[in-house]
Amino acid sequence: MRINYYLVPLLAGTIFLSACKKNSITLAYTNAKGEVPQLGNLLFRFDRSLAKDSMLNAWDSTDYITFQPRIPGRFRWESPDQLVFSPSEPLLPATTYKATIRDAVLKFSKYNSISAADKISFHTPALSLDNTQVSWIGETGTSAIPQLELFFNYRVNPADLEDRLSIEVNGDKAEHSLITQSPDNKIAVRINGLKQEDKDFETRLRIEKGLKPESGNNAITEPITESLTIPSPFVLTVQSLEAEHDGLEGVVRILTSQQPGTENLKPFIRFEPELAYTIEPAENGFVLRSDKFDVERSYALTISKGLRGKIGGVLKEDYNGSVAFGDLESSISFNNSKSVYLSKRGNKNIEVQITNTPKVKLIISKIYENNLLMAERYGYTPSTAAVRQASY
Repeated sequence: MRINYYLVPLLAGTIFLSACKKNSITLAYTNAKGEVPQLGNLLFRFDRSLAKDSMLNAWDSTDYITFQPRIPGRFRWESPDQLVFSPSEPLLPATTYKATIRDAVLKFSKYNSISAADKISFHTPALSLDNTQVSWIGETGTSAIPQLELFFNYRVNPADLEDRLSIEVNGDKAEHSLITQSPDNKIAVRINGLKQEDKDFETRLRIEKGLKPESGNNAITEPITESLTIPSPFVLTVQSLEAEHDGLEGVVRILTSQQPGTENLKPFIRFEPELAYTIEPAENGFVLRSDKFDVERSYALTISKGLRGKIGGVLKEDYNGSVAFGDLESSISFNNSKSVYLSKRGNKNIEVQITNTPKVKLIISKIYENNLLMAERYGYTPSTAAVRQASY
């Protein structure tokens, strides 16, 4: 009979644990793990239905999930078992986040607990050196010095980079100075004291571990090394060609090892098929612009030998390149980016540039002047009762 006294609490405990397990939900899937992009929705799918049909596809400010560091944004139940979080701004660069699912997701369900609700971790891409370009800067051959442009995937503080950057030219340590003074994705570095000779200079740069992006939390854990060649100052070379089109005008950027001279460049430039274009000088090359570019065609570009640079370098051989724009990315932008609102005393029109977007939804709402600052600071979502909508 004494055994029965032990069986009763044992059975009660088993029943209790079974009930708790039955009333618990689990996160079945999430893309908030490992490396995530800075822009993009985060998905959380549970193994049970939690939301009512009336809650679906409506943006909600309820903090169903908290993030550390904090991520501003809103939630939406895409289906009874899937919650979508849409950040209202890009995630911080090179930063690790932790997410905790709160009991708010259970509010309209019969469940009372969440399994492993605080074991979600993800991070944005690490800091990296994406590209390096080199050119000779100066007005004459005697004053020219080589300049490196370091392109990072995030904004970097030059002062932090200076402490960790070293440069070698032909195996010897080279003195350098940073030209960029404020945080940027592109950092310009000039190499000082390099004797000008008619030869290429093999160059190696090294960035020691510990460098962080501006506003980022994770530093690089291994040194970044890059090998490149500084071309002879007596030779002008075409290093790259980039083309883009905004739907109205095509732009072709030519990067050269030194800025071309001030003489007329057009005799050295030829498009096939021919078209009218303008030329703009740039610090490390020049830019060709034309509203005659056809995005569906490709163009052969020839830059003839003999083109001279400002410091005396000469293009030794013809450069032949191809210009193609491909499919234009979908984009919508206001032509006047500084405007904030429409005044009732103005022209009552807005010029909007729409590129390769087959359909747009226009929402017009009214906001009072004394609420403009608050709307700019905290964001503004018009209520459906005070909105006029149109699709085009």
